[in-house]
Amino acid sequence: MGTKKNRNMATEDMEKKQNRKDRQNRQNRKKGKLPWPPILIVAVTIIGIGIFAFMGSGNSQELTMADMPALKGGETKANVTPSRYRGKTASSYGVAIKYRDVLDYMFCYCNCKQSIGHKSLLSCFTDDHAANCGICQDQAFYAAELSSKGADLAEVRMAVDKKFWRPLR
Repeated sequence: MGTKKNRNMATEDMEKKQNRKDRQNRQNRKKGKLPWPPILIVAVTIIGIGIFAFMGSGNSQELTMADMPALKGGETKANVTPSRYRGKTASSYGVAIKYRDVLDYMFCYCNCKQSIGHKSLLSCFTDDHAANCGICQDQAFYAAELSSKGADLAEVRMAVDKKFWRPLR
């Protein structure tokens, strides 16, 4: 009988110890004690991705004259004559003739490349498109102004991109 009593007491002691450990584990989880290495790895990864994204973001890229040949639209059609129009529209078509080579290096921000297949800003002035598009006309005037002040093609392109860039809708 004494042996059974000792076994029961030993079993009770083990159960008590196990219950204490279980309670301690539950309390630790409630207190927010979490395994640090996985959390630290995740945090460092997220911060690293954020820094990388921040440093690599933006559309302002420095261009040089060496970059320009790749940006040429290659428009071969003749310009529409300005005499078909009046006022600002006629002036813009005149600018397109005078600055034809400059405008062929400009991206047109009215999205006509995607919508009607234009090659460059110059393409807008080889048909009637620019006659009804203030974006095309404003870009042409701005590019011509910069070019007339002595800016090279790379400088003109960067300035036009900076002024007229907008996300596509």
